[in-house]
Order: sequence, then structure tokens, then C-alpha cells
Amino acid sequence: MRLVAGVTLCLWACGCAGLRYANSAPTIKRHIRTTDDSLFVSQFKAAVLYPARDILTLDPLCRTLFGDEAWNATDADLAGSSFITRRDVTDTAWGKPPVQPFRIDRVKSTGATPGFFGTDADGRKYLVKLDHPDYPELGSSVSVIASRVYHALGYNVPPTFVVDLYGTGDDRFDGRRAAASLLIPDVIGHFQFDWFRYRREIRGLRMVAAWLNDTDRTASNTLVGVRDDVARYYLIDFNSTLGAWQGQPKEPWRGWRYAVGSPARFLEVLTLGLIRPGYDPHQPLVSPAVGRLDANFDPLTWKPQVANTAFDHMTNSDRDWIVRRIARLQPEHLEAIIDAAGLSNPKDRLYMLDTLLARQACILKLVDDSPGGLQP
Repeated sequence: MRLVAGVTLCLWACGCAGLRYANSAPTIKRHIRTTDDSLFVSQFKAAVLYPARDILTLDPLCRTLFGDEAWNATDADLAGSSFITRRDVTDTAWGKPPVQPFRIDRVKSTGATPGFFGTDADGRKYLVKLDHPDYPELGSSVSVIASRVYHALGYNVPPTFVVDLYGTGDDRFDGRRAAASLLIPDVIGHFQFDWFRYRREIRGLRMVAAWLNDTDRTASNTLVGVRDDVARYYLIDFNSTLGAWQGQPKEPWRGWRYAVGSPARFLEVLTLGLIRPGYDPHQPLVSPAVGRLDANFDPLTWKPQVANTAFDHMTNSDRDWIVRRIARLQPEHLEAIIDAAGLSNPKDRLYMLDTLLARQACILKLVDDSPGGLQP
């Protein structure tokens, strides 16, 4: 019995030490942890197992009584980590765009969006995802806009470009518009946000996801790359941001409730749709290139596809930290980002800019109304 208790205590101590290291080290160089869970298993953990663990361990009560500041946070701005880099918002250098034609190495066989893995004329490897034929600019434009916003805020993302495909020799692809994302080197797997629920940059990610309506920010859309025993944690796959969901117009409820296990959904079903959490079920399309997107949202009640314990741990300090970063993006920066998305209709470009600015204003107001405001 004593042996069992000793082993249990040892495992618990090792687990706590690992959690402390993963949530406090600026760069993660050892005990690099990854997951290759299926989509179902990954989302089941996020929606059920992790929240259940927190309830059983009285985590909400402990946070209320003892506070919940991020383990890697100080009063100063974070200089950088395995997750984020402090960069000037005008640093939009993505390197050289892909040089066509692509050589198709492998047709994409998973996910909702068709495409291929290919090598450009310069020998660089890309994942190329086609726009939906009924919405020929939507998926690629939101992918470019969202990835560049995340990049400007310091997060690790793959450089992503709009391409009009030609010369592949495959009729399924030639003549189509697509988003081409440079493949991340030395990938070893995905990561769960829950593992880093005490890191400021992961908690603060909630406000960026809310701004961009990035409802599919789940473990499946992450990657871990390791070089020289140093891990870099990446966000990937942005064609479900802004007004899109997997390259098609986003359903009105996304961003307002979880896809599964949502009390709001239960109430909506119970009342036959008479009570719903704030969204318009008949929200119209702005256009085929923009999808469904407006500034009607509350950053603090916004919901991703599945529950995210790291997002739930966000404190006012975490929020203020990321909001100050978001405030650095001025209209001219956002306009340049939108221009890179190649929207053909000037009205769509103007609508996207106005709506991003309006959603940004909703987020900035959270800190404007707090002591100290947005002053450094």
C-alpha cells in the first residue's frame, strides 16, 4: 500500500513539474509533448474530459480563492516564447510567394477542403487548398487575412498566399483559385491548448480568435515543429475564420455557442428556437466572397467550436496584455493585410476593413473601460 501511495505521489509530482515547466519556460526544449489524437478524441477531451477534471479538482473554486495569474507573466510585455515573437506590426514579410507551376506530390485526402501537397518551381513545399466553386474567393481570402493578423500579433503561423493555379497538368486544379501555405519543417505532431492553460499568450489567444471569429481554433489546427531540440508551436488552417466555415459561408450560430455540450443549445431546442444566444438565425450573406460576418458579438462571451480550458482561464491581466497588442494594428495595417487577400470587389474589401475595425473596437473597449486604459 505504501509502495502504491509512493508511486502515485511520485507520478503526481512529476506531472506537476512538467506542467510548471511547459507553462513557465520561455522556450520549450525538453519533454516536448505532442498528440496525434483523432478529431473525435481531441474534441471529446476538450469538450468533456478537461472540464470534468477541473470540476472534480475544484479548479474554479481554487481560482476564485487564490487567483489565477499566468505562470509565465510579469508586469512587462512578454518578449517572446516558443509560441509568440515580439515583432513590429508593420513586419508583414512572408518571404517570396510561391513560384508556379506546382508539381503535385500528393492529393489531399483528409479534411473538408480539397487540395494537394505540392512543390513550387523553387523547390518549396506547400499545402494548397482550393476555394469552393460556389464561393471562389472566400476560403483563400479569409486564410490570408487571418494568418497575417496572427503573424502581426506575433503568433507562429505558416506564410499563406492566394494563388491562381496553372500548369499542374491536372484539370481538377488548373484554373482554380486557392490558398497556398508553406509547409512547416520538422513537424512532430499537434498540441492541446489545455497543456498550456497557464501561459499568457495561449490564454490571450482567446481575444484574437474572437476578433477573427476563428471558431475552429482546436488542437487539430495546431502543429509542433522541433529544430535543434527547441519546439515552436504553430497555428494552422484559417479557412474557418471571419465569415467562412471550411471555405463556405459560416452558419449564424458559430461563435455564439459550442457545437456540442452547450447549455445554450439545449435551451434553444427546448424552446423550439424562440430563445437563442444573441444571433440572427436568418443572418444574410454579405457576399459570396465575404460570407457571414458582422460586428454583432461580445468578445467575453464569444465561443469557439469546442470548449477550451486555456481560454476559460483568461484573466483581466491576460486580456489586457493581448488587447494592447491588438491595438497596435491600425487601419492602414489592416488595409494592407486585406489587400493581400486579393478580393476582386472593392465593396468587399471595404466591408471587410470596416467590420474588422468595428470588431476590434469592441475588444479595445474592454481595456478602455478598465483602470489605466490602453496606456503602456
